[in-house]
Amino acid sequence: MSESVLNPAPGLSAPSGRARTRAVVAVAVGNLLEWYDFAVYAGMAALLATLFFPSDDPIASLLASLSVFAVGFALRPVGAIVFGRMADRHGRRPTLLVVITLMGVATVLIGVMPTYATAGVWGAVLLVLARSAQGLSVGGEFSASTAFLVEFAPAGRRGFYGSLAYLTACLGSFLGLGVVTVVRSLSSPEFLTTWGWRIPFLLSFPLLAIGLYIRLRVEESPAFVRTAAGPDVSPVTESVRSQKRGMLLLFGVTVGFAVGSYTVLAFVLGYLTTVLGYPPADAAAAVLVATLVGSLSIPLFGHLSDRVGRRPVLVTGCVGLAVAAFPAYALMGLGGIVAAVGGQLLIWVFMAMLCGACPAAFSELFPTRLRTTAVGVSYSFALALFGGTTPLVSTWLVGATGSTLAPAWFLVVTAAVSAVAALRLRETARDALQA
Repeated sequence: MSESVLNPAPGLSAPSGRARTRAVVAVAVGNLLEWYDFAVYAGMAALLATLFFPSDDPIASLLASLSVFAVGFALRPVGAIVFGRMADRHGRRPTLLVVITLMGVATVLIGVMPTYATAGVWGAVLLVLARSAQGLSVGGEFSASTAFLVEFAPAGRRGFYGSLAYLTACLGSFLGLGVVTVVRSLSSPEFLTTWGWRIPFLLSFPLLAIGLYIRLRVEESPAFVRTAAGPDVSPVTESVRSQKRGMLLLFGVTVGFAVGSYTVLAFVLGYLTTVLGYPPADAAAAVLVATLVGSLSIPLFGHLSDRVGRRPVLVTGCVGLAVAAFPAYALMGLGGIVAAVGGQLLIWVFMAMLCGACPAAFSELFPTRLRTTAVGVSYSFALALFGGTTPLVSTWLVGATGSTLAPAWFLVVTAAVSAVAALRLRETARDALQA
């Protein structure tokens, strides 16, 4: 192993174990809140469609609700530019404070928002505004939090530390779906449509309070402190000018990653119930089990990427997604909870590889002074174009072809694109972080 892995960069003292622990917890709570909200909205999409977008055609209502879901993704690149610039010029810590506040307040506001029956079209407008605020905050959260973790990581463990961002994000999705499932099972239809649907959104307030408390107490990234006195440049302009190749490759790797992640975290639940006819309780149980098992395997692949390198793990994950797509959908189509879990895990095992290696691999591509902006812009554009539209495109493919296997084509094509991009990445696991 090279000396650059064993020792911190010149002039950069290693942070204490306590500082590292606080950094991990600070990122964990923020990611948990972000993906908790994501899972709650996805799990409540069909109900929100009837409450905020009433229509004689239930499919039209659902598509309207999913379109609002996509609005949050469309604004991610804007958030990446705004908050990426803030993180690269003013610090990771203040940026993480702002984005968690914006996300938490917007989520709580959804929980107290008037529906169409009370406020007419203004209810839908308010929902769109809240989702827009969430999209902006999420655009800044990922790149700032992963840079924060990777910059705090001890020598030779950047892959493992970076993977914790996705571990906690996926656990947030698990928590959100679990809360939605419990609320649905314990609520009468009348209570669910009046107050019950609000409970999961309002429960985000404790996460917001805890997250703010922890992020107020965390130290600034030592890598940022070291470069803060450097030349005053525009992170966006400089990233596009000097980091084009890295940003394009990052975008390419994220294409298949985005479709795979939002397949298992956003599309599959509705697919199992609406397309394959699974009972809602069975579908929810299958998704919860698969999400938990898949999530817990993420740090293993982060650790593996520290040992064998980022590129082998990323390439295997992308190729595996393309190969597993059709068998996964075919297995889910057999019916039964075991088949539903097994089909999802075929996708999850390769998604866990990408979740484990991507945060460190992406952060290592760019210098500290541009890291958050370059990662955030490329990643957010890919998610906006491919992640946010995955439920819509996958649903459309089923309707257009009449085949329950049709969504697999979307995953195959995008994963193949990502495999090509991953092959062209330079190996960075044993390099020191760029200043």
